[in-house]
This record gives sequence, structure tokens and C-alpha cells, in this order.
Amino acid sequence: MIAVGIFMVLSCAISLLTIRVGSENKLEAYKKLLREKGEKLEISEVAPPPVPAGENCADAVKLAFGSIGMANVKVPGEMRMVAPGKAMVGWMQPMASNTDFTNAWEDLAAEGATFRPIIETLKQVFERPKLDFGLDYKKGFSLLLPQLASSKRAAQILTSEAALDLHNGDTGAAATNIRVLLALVHGNHDEAIAISHLVRIAEVAIAEGATWELLQATNATDQQLAELQREWEQLEFIDSAEKAFLMERAMMKSQIEKARVSSAQFDCVFSGYSGRHVSGGGSSSPSSSWPANLNEFVDDAKLASGKFMWRTSWNYSEEIHLLQADQIVLEALRTMKTNQVLKPQSDAMKARLDTIGLTNVGEPFFDALDIPDFRDIFTSEYMGSTVIKTLRTEASRRVVVAAVALKRFQLKHGKWPESLEELVPEFFPAVPIDPYDGKPLRYHPNADGTYLLYCVGPDGVDDGGAPANISSSTGSVRYDWQNSKAQDWVWPQPATEAEIKFFYDNPPK
Repeated sequence: MIAVGIFMVLSCAISLLTIRVGSENKLEAYKKLLREKGEKLEISEVAPPPVPAGENCADAVKLAFGSIGMANVKVPGEMRMVAPGKAMVGWMQPMASNTDFTNAWEDLAAEGATFRPIIETLKQVFERPKLDFGLDYKKGFSLLLPQLASSKRAAQILTSEAALDLHNGDTGAAATNIRVLLALVHGNHDEAIAISHLVRIAEVAIAEGATWELLQATNATDQQLAELQREWEQLEFIDSAEKAFLMERAMMKSQIEKARVSSAQFDCVFSGYSGRHVSGGGSSSPSSSWPANLNEFVDDAKLASGKFMWRTSWNYSEEIHLLQADQIVLEALRTMKTNQVLKPQSDAMKARLDTIGLTNVGEPFFDALDIPDFRDIFTSEYMGSTVIKTLRTEASRRVVVAAVALKRFQLKHGKWPESLEELVPEFFPAVPIDPYDGKPLRYHPNADGTYLLYCVGPDGVDDGGAPANISSSTGSVRYDWQNSKAQDWVWPQPATEAEIKFFYDNPPK
């Protein structure tokens, strides 16, 4: 008992002496600096304004989502890569299948019949193009977002139906279903939550494959493709990411402030955290030399020490760290939005994020005593990965727009253009810029009647449209057209029957 008492006194004293001094003043000074720069730090300042009822389709969408429930949606493989730069056209295959199932197309149609009324309801988004689910952002990270899971399933339903439409030769219905999906993504643009932004990104990846499948049809019309292109062109992700990070910052700040001033609020904020067995060892594991109830007492003492130190000391340096990290990300996103060249700002952002971090001179002591470090609960690591996913999606959006415009040119002229400049201004106002190096997307027609369209990818190096994987230490092979090991991100061409057979006979490792 004496040892435990000394342990707690020393822990608290070291924490207060080494961390608390000056941290609170530095935090207030940094907040003042941000506000002088015009930054908004409160939830009420960054919450999106309500959408007028005449523009808000949330009621119809929620009705449709309620009908979806937890339904298992079977989606035929779309734009399935079978070789570098080559993909299998899913709707052309004799069976509807992906890696999880193989069905006859008729069976897939029968299973999906219950979803068609849902699709009809979702089409109301064309008349009321915005979605406002009335979120109470003041709830912070306890805010429930049940619509997100249903939204993802709705995306799968729409693309599954589009694949069936294409198999049946109905390009008009397929194009409409893809447009509904893209309209839902666009309608949810202002929902300022990071996870909502990430779900939109996932849904766009689904729509991307469905769009590629439609472009392989020979009976699509220019009107169908023009309407689809407009849906792709109105999507936006850099501004959406900025709004999400502004709200994340405000929520983080609110949560930390609540946990700082109230023990009950601390317990609420950290309710998902288990104070026991934090390092998998130490005195938290029962030992023959300690009675079980004494082990539990020591664990509780450690947990109480960590809680006390966080509330009195660590939280100030943690809040500064998070505010600095968010500011770095926001400034990078704003620069990207201005100049449309994303890679330099992304690289600079990652370098700046690496220069900041939480420091604690007593950390070795706390680790040795196995005290829970609640600073690990709030982390800025996800920020960089979210930005990377945002850039990836913006790159794919620009390539898809170019691919649709190329198909429209080919329908009108019976050939592929010699350059993307020939598409201006009839098919788009300007050639899309490669977000990774600031130059126009690369393109040229091939002698075999296909074409090469690509962006240079995250390394920013033009490898001449080489879709091959860079060798990896694991020897694993991935054919995803945007995979991180590809030299360039090449918009795939349809695979031949021989290439498809070789893929099945020699599956990648």
C-alpha cells in the first residue's frame, strides 16, 4: 500500500512539473493566433446551414434506406483487372460473378427485384439534389450516422442493377442507375464528417467501375453519356475534405475541453478505452506473488493516475498538437483547391506533420510503470491517409471524365481523337489536369484501335503509361488500376479472352 501511494504521488508530481508548466498558456496563445488568421474553431461556426425543404431529398432517401435494411447485395465483378492495364467486362460474361459468388444472370435479376422500388424512390434526388439529414454536430463523436451503411449498400444495389441492365442491352437504364449513385454522392457533399467523406470516396470507386463497364457497350448514346459526364464533373472532394477537417477539429476541441473539466465527461469521451492490459504485460497480469484483488487494485491505481495526468497536464499539449496537425492539413487542402496540383502540397503536408508530435519528458517513467497514456486516443495519423484517399479519388474522377468524353468523340466521329485538345470545347471546357504533376492527362490513340489514357500517379513520374507493378519485397502482385505499386495509373482497356483465361489459370499471388 505504501509503495502504491508513493507510486501515485511521484507519477502525479512528475507529470505536473514536466508537462503542465506553460502548456495551457501556449494553447491559448495558439488558439488566439488561429482566430486572428480567420480560423473557425467552434462546432457552431463550421456546421453547414440547413438545406431548404424544396431542395432536400433526405426524406425520400431515408425511406429508401429503411427498406434496404441489412440486405446482402450481390454485385457482379466490375472492371475486374486481370492484367496490368487490362480489365474484364463483367456484363459480357456468361455468368454474373465476382470473387464471392457465381450466379446465372436470371437468378441475380430475381434476387434484385425487391430493390427496384427502392431505386425508384432514390431517383427523386434528381428533383431535390441535396441531402440534409439534420445532424446534431454538437454531439461530437457520439453522433450516430446509421445512414452511411445504408448509403454504401444503395451504391451496391444501383451498380448491380446497372450491370444487369448492360447484360440485357439497356444502356439507358444502366446510365440512369449510375447517375442516381453519383447524384447521391454529390447531394451529401456538405455533410461535414470525415467518415461521411470517406464513404463518399468508397461509393465513387463503385461508380467508377460501373462507368467503365458502360463505356464498353456499343449502343450507348451521346445523350446518355453527356448526362453521366455532367454528374461526374459536378463531384468535388478537396472542398469536401476541408469541410470535414474543419468539423473534426471543432469536435476534437470540444471533446478535449469537456473531458478536461469534468471527470464524468472524461469517462464518457473515453468510454471505449480499456484501462487494463494496456501493454499486455506488467503488473496487470495476475501473478502468484500478488493476490488477484491486489492486482486489480494496482490496475485501478494506474488507470486513475493516467486519467489524472491527462486531465491536468497531457490534454493541453495534445490539443495543441491536434490543432497544429489540422491546420497543416487545412492549409494544404486550400492550396490544392487553388492551384489544382495536389502532389507537392501533399508531400509538404506529410513532411510538416512529421515535424510535430507530443513530447513528454516523463514518458519512459510512465511506460515503465505501465500507466495508460490517454494521449494515444486522439491521433492525427488518420489525417494524412484521408488526404491521400482524397487525392486518389480526385485523380480517378478526372480520368473518368476524360474517358467519357473520349467515348462521346468516338461515337460522333467513328475514331479516337489524336489528342485530348480535340475534345475542347465541345466535350469538355478544358483538358483535365493530372493532379500529381500539374500537366494535362496523358493520352494517345493506339494502332490497334484502342487508346492510352493515364495519370502519372503518386510518385509524380511519367513512365510513359506503363501500368506494370513496381517490384515489391513480398513478391505480391496487384492489378488494381490505381494500386500504389503501379508505375502509372492507366485507364484499363478491355481484356481479350486469352488474357482472361490466363488470369484464371494463373491467378496473381
